[in-house]
Amino acid sequence: MPLSNLELVNEFAKDYDKNILKNIWNGPQIIFDETREFISSGNLILDLGIGTGESSKRFQEANCIITGLDGSPKMLALCKAKNIGKKLVLQNLEETPFPLKTDAFNGIISNGVFHLINPIKPIFSEAKRILKSKGIFAFSFENSDDVSNYCEIEKGVWMMKAESGVFTYKYSEQYIAELLNQNNFTVHSHKQFLAYVDNELQKETFFTIIVAQLK
Repeated sequence: MPLSNLELVNEFAKDYDKNILKNIWNGPQIIFDETREFISSGNLILDLGIGTGESSKRFQEANCIITGLDGSPKMLALCKAKNIGKKLVLQNLEETPFPLKTDAFNGIISNGVFHLINPIKPIFSEAKRILKSKGIFAFSFENSDDVSNYCEIEKGVWMMKAESGVFTYKYSEQYIAELLNQNNFTVHSHKQFLAYVDNELQKETFFTIIVAQLK
């Protein structure tokens, strides 16, 4: 994640949970619902960009053992205070390899994170390395149907710098599909959903969630 993004995420951390509830962030429930048939009690789950732990909370309640990576120390402190995650690691997700063993996890989740990161290609390579055979990689990303105000920085990848200073990115479904194919993943489910509603701006934001399995 760009350093400017990490700084702003750190500043926003204390208000994160309050804001996502206000804006009806559906991602945590959706990613759990789409993934639950592939997980079992005792599974080792890695959450890339765990934040305050909202997405991992449901997996932990299903008796999965959670490891969380995040680049924001304040986010991780809030996650720890909520007792979410057995192991929390401070890690900028744009810096690979991650400090994790090969073939270590039954599943990886990453929810509402990719729009703040570029490049994401190394993350897919790391997912392949870190997952056990037949492991699940479930992630969400913001839809690229509307890329007005964005500039294309490579084929299928767009970037915008918001007034707040945050860099945001959109990835085409074809770009994501190629990354999955290059790293030997098979897609089990693919779903678009209303991720959240900004009541102040009266704006709806749609995400896509993909659940893929390592071949």
